[in-house]
Amino acid sequence: MSGRDLLQQAALIAHAERRGLTGAWVSEVNGADAVTQAASAVAVTTTMRVGTAIIPIQTRDPLLAAMTAQSLSDLSGGRFVLGLGTSTSVIVEDWHGRPWGKPLAGTREYVSLVRQLLAGERVTAEGAFPMRRSSLARRGQSSIPIYLGALNDGMLRLAGEIADGVILNFVSTRQVKRAVDLIRTTRREHHLDAPFEVAVFFRATVTDDIAPVLPRYQQEMLTYLMSPVYQKFFGADGWGELCESTARRWTTGERESALANIPATFIQERALVGPASAIKVQLQAYAEAGMDTAFILPVPPPGADHFTGSIAIVDALAD
Repeated sequence: MSGRDLLQQAALIAHAERRGLTGAWVSEVNGADAVTQAASAVAVTTTMRVGTAIIPIQTRDPLLAAMTAQSLSDLSGGRFVLGLGTSTSVIVEDWHGRPWGKPLAGTREYVSLVRQLLAGERVTAEGAFPMRRSSLARRGQSSIPIYLGALNDGMLRLAGEIADGVILNFVSTRQVKRAVDLIRTTRREHHLDAPFEVAVFFRATVTDDIAPVLPRYQQEMLTYLMSPVYQKFFGADGWGELCESTARRWTTGERESALANIPATFIQERALVGPASAIKVQLQAYAEAGMDTAFILPVPPPGADHFTGSIAIVDALAD
C-alpha cells in the first residue's frame, strides 16, 4: 500500500478492506519502516492479511525478526505474514553499512533460524548470523508463514524448498509461468505438498492515456535496467538489447535519450497501466500463468492528489 504519510496510508488500507481487498503488504526502503507500517495496518483492519514485502535479512538479526513476527502475529490474531528478501547491495552496504554476504546461503540460514526461534527452540549458530542460546520468551499461538522475494533461479528454487510463498517483482506473464514451473518442480523433488502461494507485486495506474504517466515508469525502470542482476533477468525474457542500449546511453551522457528509449510495451508487460477493464484482463492472464495473488501499489496519474488518486485506483480495481 502507499500513502504520503502513515495516517493517509492507514486510511487507504482501511478503505481497501471495506472494498473487499484481502491483504495489505508493506515494503521498506528509506521511508517508513516496515514494522511500523505493518502495525498500523493491523490496527485499522479486522480481516485482511498483513505482510511485509519485503524486510531485508541483512538489516535485522534473526532473533529480532522472530520477535517482530511474533508480536505482529499476536497483535493481528494470526493474520501476519513475514516476507523476507535480500534487498539490494546499495541499500544494504551503502545505506545501512552492513555486509551484503552470500544472499542464497544467507537466506537459507536466516529462514532456518527464524523458524527455530518461532518454534520455541533455544538456538546457537556460528554462521553468517551467529547467536548463542537465543530464544523467544514464549511461543505464539499461530503459525507464521514466511514468504521470500525471489528473482533468479537459485532463489526461486530456495523459496520452493523452504518458504510458504514467493513474491515476484516486475515480471511478465512469461516469467511468472517459468517461475511457477521451477517452483513446482522443486517442491516435487523435495516431496512437498503443502499450499504454496505465488504473489506478484504490481504498480498500477488506471488511465485512458498512458502518455502522461509514462515518464514516471520510465524513471523507475531505468534503475532496474541499469542493475546487473535485473539486466540478466530482463535479458532472459528477450529484452537484452534494451538493457544494453539503455546502459550505453546513460553512461555516455545521453540521459534523456536513455529514458525515452524505454518503450511503453516493456512497462505494460510488467505494470498495470491502462483502463480498468484492460487491467482486469491483464490480471486474469497473470492468474492463468500461475499467479495466486496480486499485490497492487496505486500510482495516481501526474497532477492527481495522491490520496484521492489512490482511492480511485482501489475503487476501480476492487471488483
